[in-house]
Amino acid sequence: MKTRTLFIGFLVMSFIIFICSNCNPKTEDIAKIENTLKSVSFFYDSAGVNPSTLLASMERMNKAIDSIGYPDAGYKVWIVQSDTFKEYQFMIEGYWPDQAVYDLIHNHELYKNANNKIEQEDEELWKNLNNISYNRFILVEK
Repeated sequence: MKTRTLFIGFLVMSFIIFICSNCNPKTEDIAKIENTLKSVSFFYDSAGVNPSTLLASMERMNKAIDSIGYPDAGYKVWIVQSDTFKEYQFMIEGYWPDQAVYDLIHNHELYKNANNKIEQEDEELWKNLNNISYNRFILVEK
């Protein structure tokens, strides 16, 4: 009787260990998309824009990009602190997996609708920001 109880206990524990080892996704199976393209825009602020207002506007764009299926792409807002380029107050960095995804996102209806919406809702914000420079950068890889 004692041997049978130990054997059943061993089988139950083995089954539980087997099930639990297959429950969690293995980290090596999850691939993170490497962003190989950046877009960088520098803006002059003519009216003292609140950085949190600009950030909220770009977060709405990021939600649209997430909805398209690219949570590793989107925008970050930076405050420029420079001794040599005093006319730059903000930098908006776009980070993209590659040119094809950049094009797909920018041509997608969800992105276009979000962009039109922030232009309307945040019209005063964007009227006070003058885009001085826009550049794209491609990662140099081996």
